[in-house]
Amino acid sequence: MKQQIIWELKKIIQELYNLDFSEISLDTPPKKELGDFAFPCFLLAKELKKSPQMIASEIKEYREQSNNLSNIFSQVTPAWAYLNISLSPSFLTKVFFENLENQNIFANFPKKNETIVVDYIGTNVGKPLHIGHMCTPNIGQTLVNLYEKLGYNVIGDSHIGDWGIIFGKLILAYKLWWDREELEKNAVKYLFDLYVKITNEIEKDISRYKFFIVLYKETIDKKFTNYSSFSNKEKNILKDIDELQKNINLESFLLLKNIVDWISFDEYTDDLKNLLSTNIRFQNLEQQTRDEFKKLSEWNPESVELWKEFTSYSIKSMQTELDRLHVKADYNIGESFYEGIGIPKLWNYPDIQFTMKDIVKELIQKWIATQNDDGSVGIIFPEETKLPSCILQKRDGTHGYFASDLATIKYRTENSKKKRQWAGEKSWENLKKIICCADVRQELHLKQVSYTTKKAWWLENSVIPAKAGIDKNYENQKEIEFFHAANGFISLKDGAMSTRTWKIIPLKDLLDEAEVRAEKIILEKRQDIQGLELAKLKKIIWIWAIKYGYLSKSRLTNVVFDWDEFMTFEGNSAPYIQYAYVRGKSILAQANFEKKEKSFGKNSFEEKEEIELIKELFNYRDILIQSAKENMPHIIANYAYELTKKFGSFYNACHILSEKDEQKKYMRLQLVETFCKILKDTFDILAIEMPEKM
Repeated sequence: MKQQIIWELKKIIQELYNLDFSEISLDTPPKKELGDFAFPCFLLAKELKKSPQMIASEIKEYREQSNNLSNIFSQVTPAWAYLNISLSPSFLTKVFFENLENQNIFANFPKKNETIVVDYIGTNVGKPLHIGHMCTPNIGQTLVNLYEKLGYNVIGDSHIGDWGIIFGKLILAYKLWWDREELEKNAVKYLFDLYVKITNEIEKDISRYKFFIVLYKETIDKKFTNYSSFSNKEKNILKDIDELQKNINLESFLLLKNIVDWISFDEYTDDLKNLLSTNIRFQNLEQQTRDEFKKLSEWNPESVELWKEFTSYSIKSMQTELDRLHVKADYNIGESFYEGIGIPKLWNYPDIQFTMKDIVKELIQKWIATQNDDGSVGIIFPEETKLPSCILQKRDGTHGYFASDLATIKYRTENSKKKRQWAGEKSWENLKKIICCADVRQELHLKQVSYTTKKAWWLENSVIPAKAGIDKNYENQKEIEFFHAANGFISLKDGAMSTRTWKIIPLKDLLDEAEVRAEKIILEKRQDIQGLELAKLKKIIWIWAIKYGYLSKSRLTNVVFDWDEFMTFEGNSAPYIQYAYVRGKSILAQANFEKKEKSFGKNSFEEKEEIELIKELFNYRDILIQSAKENMPHIIANYAYELTKKFGSFYNACHILSEKDEQKKYMRLQLVETFCKILKDTFDILAIEMPEKM
């Protein structure tokens, strides 16, 4: 439609000024009552050496006097440097039915030979999903669906946390208190319970140990008053006692045994005797967790098998909850994969070429990273970036999130240059953009990651490091955008959440509670809905009410969760929109409507409400493009709400089923059907289900 308006303006400029002008663009007037589009006349001012105001007035006057123009415009009005344009109902009607014929109004985009990777979900093995997981999983899934709608090949990857010392804790705890049935039944809950239990036991162990050291020091102080007479060995033992209070590890426990043997039991203080009489046992659990993780890092078969079970069962358990939100990534490529130590892959995705160690070597070679005297590797960012320095590799050779994220980006860019290896694998070719869905707390970290990848010449606008000796035609050069789709926080009414203190609402509990509340509200309104129909309806309406309530807000907004706000039939809510959809489908069913090859003749949509609804339908394509440009799902959600309001006005003002004129009735039914299709399409992108009955 915009192109037809531009052609009309070109025709007027050609006839009025004898000028073939191609730089025509259209803006949106600040108020809708001013018109549908605004043509900025200052674009012509330089060519014609006239003021924009004069040009706008001349175009208006010429159009009113000419008989050689189409009926696209119903009115043109000069407004300073702009010419405001209002479209005619007959033109809108014509374009509406032309679009229906070729499906353009449904925003069908051609397939693109480009790939988008959306990094989202990012859960951790052994940690439960909670209300905070309404954020990145739902934002990311919407972006996956949106870019697929726009014709891109999209890969959804959940960069799952499946590595680190936590696995030492989980493996040790499982060996101590294993229960395979519980692991298979609900891995996330069971592993989290194990994590809490082993953490508490470690803290108790350390507390007992420290208490023992204090009492033992008191015994020594009472028994020995003249330290000057001590031998060097005895003095060293006393020095070791001070160290024991600061350092808890395997060596300290062996040292403790030597110290305990140094004094006979009878010489202990009464408090120490009482403590020992309870058969106190120092298990050194903390060191045991390190030992277990070390065995896993060295690919011990038993440890690897436990890692595999913990990870696969956790993903399966978490996916059960994510399925309720229609969230599902293509892959769950965890942090362990980028260690490159042979941990088995749980899905079919390309093998790794560059591990975290390789990344460190490459960045040192390119003069981006520097190896320090203690063996650690760090990056110091230029002063103008205002980014603090960071550690890429610790002195013991291990890596953290920074190296892991860099390896992840390198993996994706390298796979972009490859053909698919097997039929089941998604294509990574021609990578255009990586979108990382993570909360605002990761902003600084991801700025460091983004800067480093550009300096390494992996992503867009790369700068080749000085003295790197890299050819400017280096094959890795890519124009690949890295975008952080940041989100704000969800908090409860009484403050922020904390997994450690269990001050959260588990996601499962949230969704279960939504269904309970939904059933009560539904039965208050419709007691005739029962059984399977009630069970299905309460899931469709209220889980989606919570999801829509979140997605309808800018992803940057900090949200305070409130049941009354999220579970409502009023205003900008999923039930309000879903009800309008059900009403539209009911109208079509009652009319036994079938789309036919039928001319609309001389009739056109004339009622104000019809015209406003058509204009809103035509906005759909631009809304999708704008939402993708900004990576903002709320733009689509709010469009669905605005479209629903326009439909409500149309429904209340215009006869549909009772319309006597068959031609008008058919045209209005066609409008209803189009509304239903586009509204459902918006909810499909948001991954929200539409009910057929409410």
